[in-house]
Amino acid sequence: MGRVVAELVSSLLGLWLLLCSCGCPEGAELRAPPDKIAIIGAGIGGTSAAYYLRQKFGKDVKIDLFEREEVGGRLATMMVQGQEYEAGGSVIHPLNLHMKRFVKDLGLSAVQASGGLLGIYNGETLVFEESNWFIINVIKLVWRYGFQSLRMHMWVEDVLDKFMRIYRYQSHDYAFSSVEKLLHALGGDDFLGMLNRTLLETLQKAGFSEKFLNEMIAPVMRVNYGQSTDINAFVGAVSLSCSDSGLWAVEGGNKLVCSGLLQASKSNLISGSVMYIEEKTKTKYTVLGLCPL
Repeated sequence: MGRVVAELVSSLLGLWLLLCSCGCPEGAELRAPPDKIAIIGAGIGGTSAAYYLRQKFGKDVKIDLFEREEVGGRLATMMVQGQEYEAGGSVIHPLNLHMKRFVKDLGLSAVQASGGLLGIYNGETLVFEESNWFIINVIKLVWRYGFQSLRMHMWVEDVLDKFMRIYRYQSHDYAFSSVEKLLHALGGDDFLGMLNRTLLETLQKAGFSEKFLNEMIAPVMRVNYGQSTDINAFVGAVSLSCSDSGLWAVEGGNKLVCSGLLQASKSNLISGSVMYIEEKTKTKYTVLGLCPL
């Protein structure tokens, strides 16, 4: 469930780095707008970059998107017995303001993600089985894990609150010269530390029990990414945010956002693989490799 959020996180980080090449962050000189821009990959990262760069530089800049497969990248669907299902990034977090804006600007419709009751099986027995009654679920969680579920909710909320600062930076056209500097501006040493630790190490350090991590956190990682709690801590935090309520999707497939952004940006889609990028004194393209092939 968390993959579309992770993809949008990647596109946000990439986009701010792209804009820094043409803005004036950290005291850099103003540079003339490019004549041509090349973007590698027509997933949500590449198409959203094209959309924003068109708004930034206007109609005169030529934007080419290179894509060897289908527009949409990991936001893909597949047909099963005549029905179309999300096969990649399947849900979107309610705090994803960019996707909300895209859906509105492109005239698309949102649908709420649906799901049944949760059950967690440890290989021998059900260690937790969700009820239709909220109070019963709370009692079950407190009985088995104490207040660790509440603490986990607060931990995820803290990560989300810090990450939401990215929208304020964007509103002022602020850019960063590296991912590390961007993450430090958002979450300080906490975010930087998460880049170099596993989710297991981070949550153990935060005081969560082994039983809680094995029975409640590990299943979320397996469902979302097919991995364990040894996943990178920052990616794991993104995954945990997608166990929240209010998740939604785009009617007809999340990939419609990519095709809509591509059309709205009036970019040229070039089918094929990019084999290498060569730096020249007089660069023909400003190459923006958001989603390398």
